[in-house]
Amino acid sequence: MNETTKTRILLINGEGTHPSDVSSALEKANFAIEAIAPQMVETALSDGVFDLVILDFLTFGENETQVLTSVSGSQESLPVIAVSPQLNAAETRLLFKHKVADWVNKPLEKDVLIASIRGAVQTKRFGRHQVHAVLSAVGGAGATTVAVSLADLIQTQYGKKKNASIALFDLDFSTGNCSYALDMPSDFNLGSIAGSPRRVDAEFMRVLRQTHENGFFLYSFKRPDLNTELNGYELVLRMLDTVVMEHDHTILDIPYYETDWREDVLSAINTCTIVSELNLPALKHTLEMAERIKELRGPSFPINILFNKHRSSLFGQRIGNSKLKELFPDTPYYFLPQENDVLSEALDRGMVPSEIKRGNSFTKRLRKYLNNIDLSHREEAA
Repeated sequence: MNETTKTRILLINGEGTHPSDVSSALEKANFAIEAIAPQMVETALSDGVFDLVILDFLTFGENETQVLTSVSGSQESLPVIAVSPQLNAAETRLLFKHKVADWVNKPLEKDVLIASIRGAVQTKRFGRHQVHAVLSAVGGAGATTVAVSLADLIQTQYGKKKNASIALFDLDFSTGNCSYALDMPSDFNLGSIAGSPRRVDAEFMRVLRQTHENGFFLYSFKRPDLNTELNGYELVLRMLDTVVMEHDHTILDIPYYETDWREDVLSAINTCTIVSELNLPALKHTLEMAERIKELRGPSFPINILFNKHRSSLFGQRIGNSKLKELFPDTPYYFLPQENDVLSEALDRGMVPSEIKRGNSFTKRLRKYLNNIDLSHREEAA
């Protein structure tokens, strides 16, 4: 099953290149690679289905131009990544005139190539649709409350003002806690379609979604055995693909524990917020999680950390700012205040915190954070 859901790459080895240059750099990545010679490109594209083309060459000449023409003529939307030694100015202009998605320089750096592939595939899959991951570093950090509140804030900022569609997708199937936090539990049994995930389409997911009174859509299901279900991997990714294409912004509530689909999801997000706490075990998990995401997406991928349940003190913190800057020198971090009364009442009543007390400090701080991650330019670019 996993083979059918891997990213499918058509690798075209140009004249003089070593067939293993690219494939060996990707041998441990979760990609299905078919390597061919340039003259086989039209046959391969007509016979197979691919998510991406990699063109490996030494110089950009007539043969490479013909390959790019064949790819665009066969499947115009299929992204192409060019891999080569340093190009001169004329070759570079020709390359990007053919609208390649990216160019990766040789000698290859594995992380750079993988990040380029992930980015190209994500753009092809979701286009203008934005996906925002809220990732829990440890259990009980409060990521669900953050995800619910972000969905509500983005709905206020973009849904109402710009007529955008906002969704909250709960990927913690062990608890389906987003639905309980909003007092909107779903009675649909995902197990009824686990054996036939190809039944999932836009119309099917529209039937399953719920609409919160504030305007955003909710997809949240309690199905603990889905994480070990034989077809769970394919089912989750099909639901995610379908949901994201239905909405302008999708917020994902991602649990701290490992799943089969975790890396595939993280490889397709636009922003990542790690929710953690200020204690040593949580900090260690946060460091490991941030490092793993950067290995997956490249060092320049934007990661932000929210330290939840923060209490200010006149006499300083046990873990102060200087230590945090030392631990996270290149990763922005923010604090969310502990608002026990407001948050507890919100959970008990199935409401978002802003509905309990409009000017509460938790929502104020989260709204400021939302402005810091700057979704506006993405919306305008879309």
